[in-house]
Amino acid sequence: MKQVILLFIAFCVLSCNQKKQKTSTKSPKIEKTTIDSEMLLLVNYELKNMSLEEHAALGNAVAPDFSPENIKGLIGKTFIGNIDSGVFGGIYYFENKEFLDSYLNSELFKGVMAHSNLVNFTNISYNIAPISSVTNGIASDRKTSSEPLVAANMKMLLVNYELKEMTLEEHAALGSAVASDFSPENIEGLIGKTFIGNVDTGVFGGVYYFQTQEALDNYLNSELYKGITAHPNLVHFTTSQYIVAPVSAVTNGIPAL
Repeated sequence: MKQVILLFIAFCVLSCNQKKQKTSTKSPKIEKTTIDSEMLLLVNYELKNMSLEEHAALGNAVAPDFSPENIKGLIGKTFIGNIDSGVFGGIYYFENKEFLDSYLNSELFKGVMAHSNLVNFTNISYNIAPISSVTNGIASDRKTSSEPLVAANMKMLLVNYELKEMTLEEHAALGSAVASDFSPENIEGLIGKTFIGNVDTGVFGGVYYFQTQEALDNYLNSELYKGITAHPNLVHFTTSQYIVAPVSAVTNGIPAL
């Protein structure tokens, strides 16, 4: 399995390995009036009659179409995949809901969904909580890398949960109280965490980027994470882990410290 994963990464690097690293010089902005409107979109799908090599080649071919220059209101997209579960897709960061909805109604997205070898699509959108500013989780503010190899060992973790006997206001207060505990300064190997929530579905959680699988595993085994999952008002926890494909360098999707 490890060889398959390395092969997947290698193919994703092929079209990007000539790019030089470019790191944003933007400084962190804790106070920003537009943070409340930023949105995150998770798209998942599975493969049908398509090898990992063919899928990687497709990703390399179409990646430029998913760059911020070509999708209005897009801040960045991370190409993701979990070979063990057979689930692939992307994490998109948009400036606001209008741009996100416009993308979902675009010919580009409809074309991807119509691909005969990509099946069982799901997508869910989330609001991004402003407290993500203290955890390097605001996409428009954090640094990114255009060097594909930076993503070679990077992993993404999606954590979801629901609320039980807790109001939205109480949940927001809890998030504000604990946010700093989830900063890269306090979690070894963490690049950033985005606090997310969808009030309509009642699903909340976070999207984390870790430098390595070891760092991700250490977090899931930490007292901090165990304490959160033991909270009586946070229930039905689920986690999903993904590889960050190096081709994300083309689409401003590799976060950096």
